[in-house]
Amino acid sequence: MKAYKFLILLIVAVFVSCSSVKVISYDELKPAQVSFPPQVRNIVVVNNMPPVPQARQGVVTIGDLDGDGKLSAESLASSLADTRYFRQVMICDSALYASDSSEVRYQLDMKTVNLLLQDLDADMLFSLDRVFIQTKRAELFYPDMPVAWPVLNVKMAPVLSLYVANKERPVQIITKTDSLQLDLNGLLNDNDIRQAVASAAASMLSRQLVPYWVSTERLYFDGGGVEMRDAGVYVRENDWKNALDIWQSLYDHSKSKKIKARTACNIALAYEMLGNLEDAQKWLDSAESSASEGSDEARVIQIYKVKLMERLKETPYLNMQMGRFGNKF
Repeated sequence: MKAYKFLILLIVAVFVSCSSVKVISYDELKPAQVSFPPQVRNIVVVNNMPPVPQARQGVVTIGDLDGDGKLSAESLASSLADTRYFRQVMICDSALYASDSSEVRYQLDMKTVNLLLQDLDADMLFSLDRVFIQTKRAELFYPDMPVAWPVLNVKMAPVLSLYVANKERPVQIITKTDSLQLDLNGLLNDNDIRQAVASAAASMLSRQLVPYWVSTERLYFDGGGVEMRDAGVYVRENDWKNALDIWQSLYDHSKSKKIKARTACNIALAYEMLGNLEDAQKWLDSAESSASEGSDEARVIQIYKVKLMERLKETPYLNMQMGRFGNKF
């Protein structure tokens, strides 16, 4: 999806190339799907997955497969610890199932949860209950290759339950489905699949649990005069204050609605990059009112409006989640 969005930006940039539209990339902090109270500082990740059979060398399962609980729990704990969002991330990767158990258990009982939380001095318990895996053989065809390249399409669905003390049921259950593709020639057995899935599932769950960084793109107008080109130099130097001053002066002195639409759009971007989303929205509204219907400026402004509205919608959640650090975004 990210590649698709970026392709749209590139197509628009080429389409309005006569207007000297440029693309910039920057890192943006996105909110998690789950918000935790500030008092949740210490967490423990536990392996609540049944044991898996020993992988046979040279055998790769095509069909349904269970993830490795120890690998998955360790990967999730490591991924969460790397974010430094919680004060302490602990792990209980010893399976809560007996090695010869045939029982099917998804939820932990309150006694077990309380005991683990007390023994590890944790505020919340993250129970990794399952990592479902489904594999399917496929082939990739490349123009310069005489034969097809064998790959394994892997669907994965981890299930994570969140517990606090003295509650009989999880306060929340998180599950998400995603996929990845593995080189079939590089796989020795099912352990290789489980290792790759453990890492991918941990990254996927981590984005549900804590704020995360993504690379995103924006369009801006760069040409049309000396002032616009000078401001573009400041943009490439990440000096948004000086770029803003030039665009503001050009907006104030220009009588052309086309120039006002371009500079107002750029001013909105500058305010966004400086962390002032309210002024960014005001200037984008001004840009929209100045742009002629169906014009290149209107197309660029509409693309930017979608992205800015999405960020404005997410900002309250992000501020709440980052409040434990005294940060606002």
